[in-house]
Amino acid sequence: MTNKVATLWVLAAVFSASTIGSIALAETLSEAEFIDEAKVKSMALGAELKQALQAAIKQGGLTEGIRVCKELAPQLAAKYSVNGWQVGRTSLKVRNPNNAPDGWETEALIAMENALANGGAPMQAAQAHTGADLAEWRYMQPIVTQAVCLNCHGAQLTPDVSQTLQVHYPEDQATGFEDGQLRGAFTLRYQRE
Repeated sequence: MTNKVATLWVLAAVFSASTIGSIALAETLSEAEFIDEAKVKSMALGAELKQALQAAIKQGGLTEGIRVCKELAPQLAAKYSVNGWQVGRTSLKVRNPNNAPDGWETEALIAMENALANGGAPMQAAQAHTGADLAEWRYMQPIVTQAVCLNCHGAQLTPDVSQTLQVHYPEDQATGFEDGQLRGAFTLRYQRE
């Protein structure tokens, strides 16, 4: 078993244990523990999506990867949106308009982008709102553009990729990225009433 596969199995095991315990432990978990769970969820979602995209691209090329991403990304977000969690992806330049950031997400994305522009690493963002009737935690984990991402998110797209994007995402804004730029973030919210 390769290290990569072993890591994915460890993430899956940790995620399963944390999901099962979410409801029972919600009354006693600290904000730090919620952040830890959010990190596990975002890493698991990212790993699962990346694995599916790589398989689709290997099987049918970049256009198949675009199709699979369009269908699979919302399904994976729904899969991880259980037990009070809402999980998704967002960006300042969205591909799917349903993933547009809200005000807090926009501020966090700008801060992440500025950190990268100033030579630093984009940091996670977290926020907690608690009161007598409501407890809500929010978390964002940055997604940094890698060289392979440029095939569908870069400035120079092949005609077949451009055409496929236009068909599946007519309002696409998520191109023109460079290697190392902030692509977006996983965004997670946990709410307990």
